[in-house]
Amino acid sequence: MERLTCNKLPALIVLLLLTGACRKTETPATNMEGMVISDSIPGLVVADTIIYDVIIRNQNPDDTWAVHCLEGLNHRLLIDNIFGMIYSGKTIAYNHETHEKLTPRQVEKIEAADDYSRENIGMIQFTEMWYLNPVGCDITKKVISMVLGYNYFTPEGERFYKALFRVEMGK
Repeated sequence: MERLTCNKLPALIVLLLLTGACRKTETPATNMEGMVISDSIPGLVVADTIIYDVIIRNQNPDDTWAVHCLEGLNHRLLIDNIFGMIYSGKTIAYNHETHEKLTPRQVEKIEAADDYSRENIGMIQFTEMWYLNPVGCDITKKVISMVLGYNYFTPEGERFYKALFRVEMGK
């Protein structure tokens, strides 16, 4: 058996690097419906756009189911960070009805209204993409946008939500 000397070691390292670089890359597997699964895609696209509402503020402390469902949510942390992303320019807010961009200054004016409080943001409407990874047995969700819903009450005490604005994610 031959010993490695210092002058043979660099040649061995180069050989090992070239062996790894010359490997044939696998082509992505395709299922029967033609959806691609690869290392760069988190799974099969099972929803290219799905929209749904999530209540994030329980207005009825006697509703034990809502209390249970929201016990792991840090409302203040979520909402404060969304506003922080808007004010820092990391994301953009849009008027939900007109689709016009809102400047951070316009968002500040919304927050300055007498009847406004971040605590009254009670719903988020998510627009997402969903990916199913049948190999890893998991689902990945990518949030495209969020519409913040503000709690309003009728004179009769009925609650409804009004869109505050839409926030685009990942832009």
